[in-house]
Amino acid sequence: MTEIHYILEPDDHRILANTDEEQKAGEINYVIKDEYWEANHTWVNPEFRGYNIARTLVDKLADAARAANVRILPTCSYAKHVLEKDPAFEDVLFKSEQPEED
Repeated sequence: MTEIHYILEPDDHRILANTDEEQKAGEINYVIKDEYWEANHTWVNPEFRGYNIARTLVDKLADAARAANVRILPTCSYAKHVLEKDPAFEDVLFKSEQPEED
């Protein structure tokens, strides 16, 4: 199995997943807001689906948010599903008091 390396790029507001051969396997992007980080996009290269990369990217983003003492508002459907369904992320999930827009 190909080894995947995760690289936090805070200046670009993303975490990359790359192979040993520098092939891009996936990424998660976020936007820094006043009160939270907005996780707005998660992508996995179709060649690497089934390797649990998307979940690991969300885990790494949560770890980075904890280290920065900030919460995450997931607007990406995958990140939203993971962060809202798993109680392990309760400490980093930003809950807006405002109703969602349609």
